[in-house]
Amino acid sequence: MSDTSKKALIVLLGLAILFLVYMYVFQPAQTDIDSLNTEITNLKTRLADLTAKEQQKEQLEAEIVQFNQEFEEVLKDYPADLEQENTLMFLKGVEENNEFVNNTFSMPQPATFYTLGGSNANQSDALTGESANKEEPYVCISAAYGIAYSGTYEGLKSVLKYVEDYRYRMNISSFNISYDPETDTATGAVSLNAYAITGPGREPAKVDPGLPAGSTNLFIAGDGSSRSGGTGKYDADNGASIVVSNNLVILLNSANSDLASGIIVASNANRDETFVTSNENARVNLDINVYSEDGKNFVQYSIGDSSYTTEVLTEDVAVYVKSSARVDGDDANGVDVNIKNTTTVPVYFKVIDDDTASPRFKVVSREGSVRVY
Repeated sequence: MSDTSKKALIVLLGLAILFLVYMYVFQPAQTDIDSLNTEITNLKTRLADLTAKEQQKEQLEAEIVQFNQEFEEVLKDYPADLEQENTLMFLKGVEENNEFVNNTFSMPQPATFYTLGGSNANQSDALTGESANKEEPYVCISAAYGIAYSGTYEGLKSVLKYVEDYRYRMNISSFNISYDPETDTATGAVSLNAYAITGPGREPAKVDPGLPAGSTNLFIAGDGSSRSGGTGKYDADNGASIVVSNNLVILLNSANSDLASGIIVASNANRDETFVTSNENARVNLDINVYSEDGKNFVQYSIGDSSYTTEVLTEDVAVYVKSSARVDGDDANGVDVNIKNTTTVPVYFKVIDDDTASPRFKVVSREGSVRVY
């Protein structure tokens, strides 16, 4: 082999070594350097952002508290679910408080239309590399109830006001009416939209229809039925006359109402000594005992250690319960009534204006002839 060929081979070998060094040593190292430089730049950017936030820490924390409070205030306008039982109680309240009859209505399943918190979770993921929102999201659901109704013109106006003033947000998407002025009767259909927000920490309201469980025998009214003791004296007007003529009055309002006490039970509204009251913002046990002694009938009502006894001079015991809608989620006032009647004198309750979703008045136990309207 000539010297020229040898020199050429040496040059080629050198070039090959340089190429291999570039490909397997220099280029990977340069790639790593570029990657590190990019990461350093990103970290510097994030550090600058976090440093700026650290300088605004107190302001940001105050804003978080404010936003959470505002969010909680918004949540109060919506129930935690659209349970069918709650819907039925609302429709029952519409009929009881207005000259309005729900002839037929449809009750479709609620549908999801928006999920809260998605964008916030994504931003948190981008900063931390993992999900910072470990809880389930808040989900907005809605349902449209179709109602065929009948009632008076004034009744229709009062229903609109009833929906407007209802404790939870609702709206009427359509309302048609056919009115007969001669009979003052209106008929038609209405589409009522209800909304709810489900999510962490939100518990659906427990429905208490305020009605007893009923009887195991369909043909005999037992102690658990609303017709315990046979046909009621006040069936004709559904107990309405008890409002103006009664033996006992039970007033149920918010603990923060203008009244001295949120719960007042009295046999004579003009005599303070007959008052049994509670100013606690809580459900309390109200025990009512109707009994005979020495040929006379008496009624004793008690809340805790406070009680009052009065003689029954009428042929029945009529109890007028004037309740009210709850002011907010913190309004817990209410009574769990234990009624014991060991006499032949029937006891009748008339309850008006109670909260449809979370009633303040509830009969938890009864004995003897007792009926609730």
